[in-house]
Amino acid sequence: MSKQDEQHTIRRILVALDASHDSLTALEAAADLAATLGAELLGLFVEDASLLRLAGLPVAREMRYPFIASGRLNRAGMERALRAQAEQARRAIAAAGKRRHVAWSFRVVRGEVASEVLEAAMEADLLTLGKASRPIIRSVRVGSTARAATEGAPCCVLMLQRDVGIQPPVVVIYDGTSTGQKAITMAARLAGQQTGDLSVLILADTLDEAQQLRAGVADLLRRWDLDLKVRYRHLTGASSTTLTRAVQSEGGGVLVLGGTILDQEALQRLLDAVDCPVMVVR
Repeated sequence: MSKQDEQHTIRRILVALDASHDSLTALEAAADLAATLGAELLGLFVEDASLLRLAGLPVAREMRYPFIASGRLNRAGMERALRAQAEQARRAIAAAGKRRHVAWSFRVVRGEVASEVLEAAMEADLLTLGKASRPIIRSVRVGSTARAATEGAPCCVLMLQRDVGIQPPVVVIYDGTSTGQKAITMAARLAGQQTGDLSVLILADTLDEAQQLRAGVADLLRRWDLDLKVRYRHLTGASSTTLTRAVQSEGGGVLVLGGTILDQEALQRLLDAVDCPVMVVR
């Protein structure tokens, strides 16, 4: 393993937990990766300070699904609800760690959710979280915390949504940059843990450039002793629409891409459009 590869070994996986189905899906994926990679699993539950402030307002009301009944919202009740959710999260990560025989820890903090998650991510190699909190429909837009993570997390970010775990094939977008090379490394590891199916979408303006990048990918993959079945595809455009269609046509089970391939607005459009897990590599 080269020095560069060693620097991007996943040793600490942080999973942001709440009461949503997306969060539990993220936990299961994080635990599977921790078991495969020999990594430590770090659970984080954030008591949302904004909700507590809202609950303290005299006019605050709680709407109960399906929104035909409401009740007075108070801080004491919100405190109890958050403690119950935190305990549910603790039991979930304890069970996941026990099933997979991985080391785990869990902590509860209070503050603004996105900022607390980003601060905790400073100590992790991979942040895993749900695409959205408490989605009502299966196809959902990226939530505010996930959006903040893709924009500002210092580590790799893996986003998942309800009942959609990591599955083959692994699809990776490669543009020849240093983050693209890191994405290839991560994608190869994920594919090696699955069936070995790896689809490489090469972004290049010309066929000659694409062939050079393909040769570079082959050189990068040779350092791994993995039985991979690699498929290459040349793309000439890097728009969110082009990439979404390409990922869907490849039947992507998980998408891996460097965080510099798209600007933030285009990246968010891509994340909103695809329904598979997405790993953004730093």
